[in-house]
Amino acid sequence: MTFSHTISAPPEKVWRCLADVARYPALLTKVDATELLHSQAFGTGTSWRETRRPYGWPVTVELRVTDCRPPFRYVVECFAGGHSVTEYRLVPGAAAGTTDLQLTYTLTGGSPIHRISRVIARRRFLTCIRENNVQDLLDIERACGANA
Repeated sequence: MTFSHTISAPPEKVWRCLADVARYPALLTKVDATELLHSQAFGTGTSWRETRRPYGWPVTVELRVTDCRPPFRYVVECFAGGHSVTEYRLVPGAAAGTTDLQLTYTLTGGSPIHRISRVIARRRFLTCIRENNVQDLLDIERACGANA
């Protein structure tokens, strides 16, 4: 699934919001907690635990940046019932000082039970993915405006 949103801030500013993992609970309404697993600067190898409530109960996953090209692209992977890959692309917008933030999410594999449950509850599963990612994009826009 791919989501995109134009943000009224340049890519460098949007990047700073995205790279501030420790502040995700304050920036992203769907994130309850984060725990950085090291003290290095954001980039390939950055990892953290993140807790969200996608279905009303807390779920914590360990995420890791597997490819990073500041300030225009990074990829985060985790195991969330399967192999989850999220790619963030920051493209300078058509209007000066804007960024088209594109987020692509894929989920593959997982246990047979998890794959069956994704098929059975497909509509709820897709709604959850859509709600979380769209809200994240809106929250990033808000955070970039608030940090003006």
